[in-house]
Amino acid sequence: MVEDITTRKISGRRDLSRFVRFPFSLYRDAPLWVPPIISDELSGIDAEKNPVFAFTDAAFWLAERQGKVVGRIAGFVNHRDNDRRGKKAVRFGMIDFIDDPEVCAALLKAVEGWSREKRMNCLEGPLGPGHFDRNCVLVNGFDELPTAISSYNYPYYAAYIERCGYHKEIDYLEHRVEISTEPDPKIERISAYVLKRKRLRLWEAKSKKKLISRGRDFFDLINSAYADLHDFVPLSDDEIAFLIKKFFTYIDCRYAKVVENEKGEMVAAGIAMESFSAALQAAGGRIWPLGWWRILKAMKSNNVLDLCLVAVRPDLQGNGLNAILMHEMHKAASDRGLKWAETNGELETNEKIISMWKGYRHRTHKRRRIYGKKLQPSCDG
Repeated sequence: MVEDITTRKISGRRDLSRFVRFPFSLYRDAPLWVPPIISDELSGIDAEKNPVFAFTDAAFWLAERQGKVVGRIAGFVNHRDNDRRGKKAVRFGMIDFIDDPEVCAALLKAVEGWSREKRMNCLEGPLGPGHFDRNCVLVNGFDELPTAISSYNYPYYAAYIERCGYHKEIDYLEHRVEISTEPDPKIERISAYVLKRKRLRLWEAKSKKKLISRGRDFFDLINSAYADLHDFVPLSDDEIAFLIKKFFTYIDCRYAKVVENEKGEMVAAGIAMESFSAALQAAGGRIWPLGWWRILKAMKSNNVLDLCLVAVRPDLQGNGLNAILMHEMHKAASDRGLKWAETNGELETNEKIISMWKGYRHRTHKRRRIYGKKLQPSCDG
């Protein structure tokens, strides 16, 4: 019953801890859920640690029934994104709830009320405060393990959100790609030809220190290459420093592929990592005291590569550089004996990226959705 559900805006370390830990109870018996590291989740919503909150308002709610947490949701107003797009939008995100449509409705109602208080007129989500946060609702592919930086939810999520008047804005597709023992020699020849014709060359990091030293170049490239994507907001200097610290320490140099021009400028880059999904399941949300050991043990039996990011400078897009980066990562993965590659979300409208997989044995096996809802007649401000 609606009457026995209370939604409460939260603050303070204790409630934020309950907020972050709720999915651990919700998905306790879900074999395909990949738990995040609790300390990373808390840091990600800490305004003193995450620089995205320098230009983003945030609020967090818990839904409770008889004192027990039954759902959670967050609301974010990314002012830079709104200014860029000329909108008055609130992002709803970090939404999780038990199998009860009334709980879902109560959570979304709480964010909608906050949106009106903020004088916003539409909602979009699930989205995090920044571009590299977990997002989307899984609508297809519930029998597949997600990547470590993706997400999982129960099948009832989409239907309950749609019952509240939310409609599809855009879908993201994910693919499982076979890593052949011998990379395609045809692609090898094409790669060599394109590099020579465009006077480009491959650059490889010889050490983690060298890779981190190119981190700023990498995110400057991201800002340029992703400028027209659906929910992308150009990264600030503080955000770039935060993301380098957060992600680059985990990257294996073998799977960081860079193309540069004659001037040494980074014009294309791809990042992948051996899948941490099973390892994070083994860790159970904690690194200490035994999580690190469980991660190392689980990684020994991994045979999957997670394809994280690919970016090509706009003036060179459409010249096959995406394929060159994929080919180089393919060779590195094959040398390691990996069998499969998992992509992260690709916009269903991004034909340049989706068509790249035609040269590989693959299947499109997950679909994730961003929803939107207008609170007033116009969502254009």
